[in-house]
Amino acid sequence: MAGNSRKSKRPKASHVDKEIAKLSDFPDEVLHYILSFLDTKSAVRTSLLSRRWRFLWKDVLALNFLPKSFGKLASFRKHVYRLLSLRSHRTPVRKVIFNVRGIKRDETRGHITKTIEQIVKYAFSHGGGGLDHLSIIGEDENVCFSRFDENITASNHFASLKSMKLEGCKLWCVRFDDTGFKSCTTLGFKMLTTLELRECPLSSDCQGLPFDLVGDLPCLKYLKLIRCFIDIPDCTLLISGPQLLDLEVEFTSHYHFYELIAPKLKSLRLWGEYVDEYLPKLDLPCLDHANIRLKWEPDSWDDDDPVLAEKSSVFLNYLCGMCNVESLKLCFDKVQRWNGDLEEHPFPLNRIKALTAHQASPFNRLKTLTIQCAHQQYPPNIPYQVIRYFLEGSPNTEEKFVKLEMLAD
Repeated sequence: MAGNSRKSKRPKASHVDKEIAKLSDFPDEVLHYILSFLDTKSAVRTSLLSRRWRFLWKDVLALNFLPKSFGKLASFRKHVYRLLSLRSHRTPVRKVIFNVRGIKRDETRGHITKTIEQIVKYAFSHGGGGLDHLSIIGEDENVCFSRFDENITASNHFASLKSMKLEGCKLWCVRFDDTGFKSCTTLGFKMLTTLELRECPLSSDCQGLPFDLVGDLPCLKYLKLIRCFIDIPDCTLLISGPQLLDLEVEFTSHYHFYELIAPKLKSLRLWGEYVDEYLPKLDLPCLDHANIRLKWEPDSWDDDDPVLAEKSSVFLNYLCGMCNVESLKLCFDKVQRWNGDLEEHPFPLNRIKALTAHQASPFNRLKTLTIQCAHQQYPPNIPYQVIRYFLEGSPNTEEKFVKLEMLAD
């Protein structure tokens, strides 16, 4: 009977639907910003949420590619082709992130690099160009740029690039000038201000030539070089940045030769460097803050070491190259002997006691000195004359601080 028939009821909106409806009320610019944090596959899937979301993904300024979510590389390359074909050609691409971890190396050899070039060319030629940031995260060197600066940067598709991060990528670096002279340079991005290289093997056939890592990056201000192995025999690593303000280097091997030329550098962090006769002579007139973690081998600082005097002099000159700092942190990480012997040996700072006895201190701005050492040698027995050498040069009457800390394992 009609009187007994129940009226049809619309299903209640779920909590998720309500949240999506609230989110849909935001302007397009806000939703585009939210979508920029998703990988491209997930961003495209948001078109199924509602009519409001149907075409939003086409105008996102950032493209975050995650190939491993496709299973096979062929499926991912098809996704890239369709995405670039359907995306709004009026909207520029400002940011590209490429994370190829999780894909087998034999599947990516050469193909990933070509796909990256395809995306970069698209970013340059659509929406007025202007790619600002490029981030490529590889694994086991499955992204290899062969003759990187010749094949890719010569096309000017990176002309607007301001920030770049490469991780797990292998760079083959070589360049020829107008006269045919071969030199070890890399990248060549004229507008780049921020560069991070992490676990990137750097190779070249320029044996015996200086390897100028950032010499052709005139605008570079911030540089991170983390655990990058330089596979170039008889190579001198050169870091020369006329505008460089912040430098962080974490060494993976014992670099016997490197030079640092950065007249405007404000902040320096060097980790993993060995205290020996190969330390460079620094000249950093604008440096404000330095955090240096040094490795030292007890055997090499014994009284019987024939080059001990030279090492001590080089070590002092190395420290004096940072004489304009306001804050200096020195961490000493003792390298054990091969047989595990932890016999106590004189601390490296003790060895410069005689050299500082009759020298005026060049540290004319130092306010805070922090010294860290391994627990086997804590607290360090540092002569008073050495501490005074660091602090007495500053005419500033403000209180100065000396901190002794145990280095965490």
